Amino acid sequence: MFRVGDAATVIIGTERLVEAVKRLGLAGMVFREVPTR
Repeated sequence: MFRVGDAATVIIGTERLVEAVKRLGLAGMVFREVPTR
């Protein structure tokens, strides 16, 4: 998991992180795929 410099509300995480957040039922988070090289 990484926090992007000037964007305090943007966290870069793995697919596993997304699955864990959804499994825990945490609300208020939006996930989008980020292009990689």
